[in-house]
Amino acid sequence: MRRSTRFRRVGFGLLLASAVGVEAGDDDASRRLVAAAARGDAAGVRALLRSGADPDRGDTSGWTGLHEAARNGDSAIARALLEGGATPDLRARAGGTALDVAETSGKPELARVLRSAGARGSGKSIGDTVCVRPWAGEGYCASVLDRDATRFELRLVARVGCERGCAAEALCSSGKAVGADGLGPGDRLWVPASCLTHTGVR
Repeated sequence: MRRSTRFRRVGFGLLLASAVGVEAGDDDASRRLVAAAARGDAAGVRALLRSGADPDRGDTSGWTGLHEAARNGDSAIARALLEGGATPDLRARAGGTALDVAETSGKPELARVLRSAGARGSGKSIGDTVCVRPWAGEGYCASVLDRDATRFELRLVARVGCERGCAAEALCSSGKAVGADGLGPGDRLWVPASCLTHTGVR
């Protein structure tokens, strides 16, 4: 009876060690996958995917191989990762989704690859509707036309309140009033990210 109990304990320990080893190996393979994407090694990325590396596992901030491909504009690696099961809309704390990274890095072709794979971004990608409402909840909503690392180019689609005009604001309305002969639907302007009060508006 003791021998049997001891065997079960040893067997469980070996099984646990094996499981931990597999998980540790997965972590290592995923780190190598992100590193291969960062250096543009498409063959290495494909080999790691074939060996079972998780394309969605990134660093502690959520930065994955697909984020690296987006930053570098590497469509071949992005396609390999997407074909290998990468989720297109995972978010990293610093950069947002891979689509966000592609757009802020000025990589439109990579953005097209991600969109064709179903990427929707974080609600403030090109084509999304956002609102700028810092005037006690009033302001405007707009379509995102372009973006860079810190700013958004917007085309106004509707005013929200501001019936009597919302005062000109240097950053969020380019120094122009909103409504009452100020900014209105169709007008375009660049604003910093800090002006966006609502994203992913439907």
